Amino acid sequence: MVRFSARALVLAVALSLAACASIPYAKVDELPPAVQVADGSPERAALNGRVWDAAVGYAERLFYKRDFGGVPFPAEAASRRPAAVAAPNEDALYARLTELFDLLDDDHSQALSPVQREMVRARERGESRAGFGFMVTARGDERFVSIVRPDTPAAEAGVLPGWRIESVNGLSVLLAPPAVVGRSDRIVFVDDEEGRHTLDLTAVLIPPRPRFETRTLEGDVAYIRFDDFDRARYDDFKAEMERLAEAPPPGLIIDLRSNGGGGLNFAGLIQSWFFADKQDVTVLEGRFLNRRMFVDPAPEPYLGPVAVIVGPGSASAAELLAGVLQEKERAVLVGARSRGAVTGTRAINLPDGGLMRVGMIVMTTPAGRNLEKVGVTPDVPLADDWRAIREGRDPPLDAALANLREQASASASADDGTNLP
Repeated sequence: MVRFSARALVLAVALSLAACASIPYAKVDELPPAVQVADGSPERAALNGRVWDAAVGYAERLFYKRDFGGVPFPAEAASRRPAAVAAPNEDALYARLTELFDLLDDDHSQALSPVQREMVRARERGESRAGFGFMVTARGDERFVSIVRPDTPAAEAGVLPGWRIESVNGLSVLLAPPAVVGRSDRIVFVDDEEGRHTLDLTAVLIPPRPRFETRTLEGDVAYIRFDDFDRARYDDFKAEMERLAEAPPPGLIIDLRSNGGGGLNFAGLIQSWFFADKQDVTVLEGRFLNRRMFVDPAPEPYLGPVAVIVGPGSASAAELLAGVLQEKERAVLVGARSRGAVTGTRAINLPDGGLMRVGMIVMTTPAGRNLEKVGVTPDVPLADDWRAIREGRDPPLDAALANLREQASASASADDGTNLP
C-alpha cells in the first residue's frame, strides 16, 4: 500500500498539499453560483469593490514573500482601486486584477472570473467548453499555438502550430476575456516569418482533449501522457502501472508537456511507482510551515529505464516530479526547459463567484533546488521544430525513444562485460 510518512500525512490533512490545485477556503468539489449584476450599474461598481478588496486582502496576508518581491503591492492596489471599481463589466474587472497580480511575478497568484472558473471546471470534468480549437503554450509572457484541433474554427481558418498570439480584440493575450459560444473575437497571430494574420474566429463548443493517454510504441516501449495531477488522472495512472507490472516494458516514456500541475500529493504518489524504497519528494517552506515530504514505494514499482518529456507547458507539480526524477538519476529528461512556476497555492472564493489563487509555499527538490523562475533543464535539450509538428512528426518523442534505446544498449553491454570470464 502506498502511503506518505506520518509527518507528510499530517501536512496533507492540514493543507491538502496542493501545488496548482485548490486547498480550502475554496471547496474543490463545489462551484459557487456567479453573482449577476447589470454592466455599468451601481451594483456592478459595488460588487467590483468587494471583489477587489477581498482579493487584495488575501494576497497581502498570504503571499509567501512578505515584501512582495520588492513591489509596493499595497500602494499599487490602493492606487488602482478606483479604476477597478469603475470597470463596466466582469471582464474589465478581472483584467485589472490580472494586471495587479502580475506585479507579484508569480504564475500561481491569479484571479479567475466566474466564467473562467466554469471553463476550468468543464476541462477538469471532461466537458465541452467554448473555444476556437487551438491550444496554447507559454514562453514567458508570450503565448504560442501548440495544437490545432481538426474540424474547428481555428483549423478552418488555417491557424498553424507555432504561431504567436499577439492580441485578442486589441488586448494583450494575457488580458483577453474568455471565449463565449457564438461570439466572434478578432485574434492577431504572428507566424514564423513575422507575418501577421488577423482572423475573426467565432467560438463554438469544443469537445475536450483527453487528459490521459497510453500507447505502446516501437520496441514495446510504454507511453503515458497525463495533463493533471488530480485524483482521476492518478487513478488512471495507477491502473496502467499495475497493468504494466504484469509484463514490464523495456522502457517507459512519461509525457508532461501539457501538464500544468495539480495536487502535490498526487505527484508524490506517482513518484512512488519508480523507486523500490522510501523517497523524499520535496521540501516545503512558507510563512506557516517548513517540512520535508516523503513517500513509500508502490507495491510493484517500475524499475526499468524511464524518459520524461517536458516543455514550457510543464508547470508546478509536473516540474517538481521531473526535477526529482532527474535529481535522483531515475529518469532522463527530454525536450525544452519547463515553465519555472513552482509555488504552492491556496485557492479562495471571491464574492462574485470567481476564484483567486495565492502563492504561499516555496517547494524545492529534496536536494534544495528551487525551480521557481528557473524550471527544469532537460538532459537532452531540443529546440522548437514547428515545421516537424505541422508535418505530423514529434521530435521530442522520437528523441525519448532514441534515448531509451541507448540506455538499453548500454545496459546490455554492461551485462555482457560482467559475464565475461
